[in-house]
Amino acid sequence: MLLLATEAGELIRFEPSTHHHEVLFKSSVKDAFMGIAGHAGFLFLASLNKLYKLDCQSWRPVVETSAYSPSPDFHQMQVYDNRLYTTITKRNQIWVYDMNLNLLTTHVIAPPFPDKKVAYKKNYNHINNIIKHAGKFYVNLNWFTSTPYARSGVAVLDEQFRLLEKFAFGWESHDFQFIGNNRVALVASSSKRKKIMHPYKAGLMVNNELVFAHDPDYAFCKGLAYDDRYIYLCGGRKKSRLLRRSANGVIYILDRHDYHLVEMYESSQINAIKGCLQMD
Repeated sequence: MLLLATEAGELIRFEPSTHHHEVLFKSSVKDAFMGIAGHAGFLFLASLNKLYKLDCQSWRPVVETSAYSPSPDFHQMQVYDNRLYTTITKRNQIWVYDMNLNLLTTHVIAPPFPDKKVAYKKNYNHINNIIKHAGKFYVNLNWFTSTPYARSGVAVLDEQFRLLEKFAFGWESHDFQFIGNNRVALVASSSKRKKIMHPYKAGLMVNNELVFAHDPDYAFCKGLAYDDRYIYLCGGRKKSRLLRRSANGVIYILDRHDYHLVEMYESSQINAIKGCLQMD
């Protein structure tokens, strides 16, 4: 099954084979959910300004943080070695929590101009995911340089969060991760046609090659998950920011081995999807 974090502040269980879906948890203030990670019978969920730890039997919070103000802009997150690693987009940082959502450490990711102070939308990377692979951390940089709507990339860090290297990868990217030894990410194209500095294409990039493309004017995908047979690209119908909460959810289901489209699913009962997680 897939767990979907939506723009409408809902956690939804979705069965790809039957399309059956149900709401498991809903934000009391309808804040959009994006970050989602599972560990040892619990699910960690993030809105833009708050974290939750849910019991996977009852789907009720067992721990939650207070709402941060100003919002740190939580994006994607992962659990490794009993630590929750969260991306703090507006501050170009990684915040690390224990399993009870106590903040332990913070780490600044070097912005495009590392000798200057991080500045939202001016000197930052719009970081949106962190993963650990073969003993190294990989941080998704939606902005590889100071130019928006252009190249994306990845910062590679050691376990002490020291920068090892950066490399370019796609454009307007989300949810960089590894599938086996392949580097993969979602790439998108914003509606700002006059401003974009990259191909006007969207889809799945594998090892810096666009292996599946969908209509960039139809959907914008931010969540990537996979199982043994399929890869799931999760997002929503493309709408302006003010209307995204009402956008239909969209899921592209690809064959994991040759990346051909198996099915495209759209639902008006599932709002635009910002994060997803495959669970058995």
